[in-house]
Amino acid sequence: MSDGASKMKMGGSAVNGGLSTSTRKSISLSSGNREYIIDIPANYDPDHPYRLIFSWHQAYGSANGNAVGQYPAGDGPNFNAQNYAYFGLHREAMKQNDPAIFVAPQGIGNFPWDYNRDVELFDEVLELVTTNLCIDESRVFSTGFSFGAMMSHALSLGRASKLRGVVTMAPANYNFTQPMNEPAKVAYLSFTGMSDGTCPWVNNEGQKTGGKFCSLTHAGDNGCTIPQNIPTAQNGSKNHVCYEYEGCEEGYPVKVCTFDGGHTPSTINDGMSGGEDGLKAFTPPIAWEFISSL
Repeated sequence: MSDGASKMKMGGSAVNGGLSTSTRKSISLSSGNREYIIDIPANYDPDHPYRLIFSWHQAYGSANGNAVGQYPAGDGPNFNAQNYAYFGLHREAMKQNDPAIFVAPQGIGNFPWDYNRDVELFDEVLELVTTNLCIDESRVFSTGFSFGAMMSHALSLGRASKLRGVVTMAPANYNFTQPMNEPAKVAYLSFTGMSDGTCPWVNNEGQKTGGKFCSLTHAGDNGCTIPQNIPTAQNGSKNHVCYEYEGCEEGYPVKVCTFDGGHTPSTINDGMSGGEDGLKAFTPPIAWEFISSL
């Protein structure tokens, strides 16, 4: 292992129930001593530029739960590190023989993220990782579920120049102060359950809040054609519908996937089942296909 990778692991601790490549670390910030978990490929090559993916946990969740693949929304099989660490993206990356470096920050309290406070955590960990590891700085991504999706969406506005793409599961553009939208484009993919009452597709049409409007913000930024109607999944269908905006600037797609279901990132929705399954969830393959295309 290179000196940089060894340095990033130095002073850290193993993640109980997590992948052998994951390490718990801490960093001192103005908001106090903060924790995060970093996952570095076992065969890390210091001459190979890796994607870096920030993975933000949900309310009442934790970085540990994120790293061990604990189910975030409901019970079901295959919620473990091998199948669902970092919302299943680690599994997908390894399946494609395209390993990435993951960072799972730890929030504060049950409602863990506040952009004005936690953007420092993003900035400082990003600087630390890019200084010590071989990172393709043109391919830094952010993902998360629920409150973690809100943080990722906020970063897609306030730190768009640092991000290549964002994948949000149950996003919302409210609950904490939204940063000013940077004049920079970012590729954007979101997932929303059509019966989600916590982070709904449309929270308030007049105030333009909800998952629909998160995507519309980026569609406008990226020069996409705004359709009169966005096709969405039907309740009871046990399926999902993905729509990619047309006319977006090349390399900056905006895509939304809605599904028959509620507040979850891990439903099967294959036309036959709407249950939860860390291995069969429809979201990770679509999310990784999106990330790997950028």
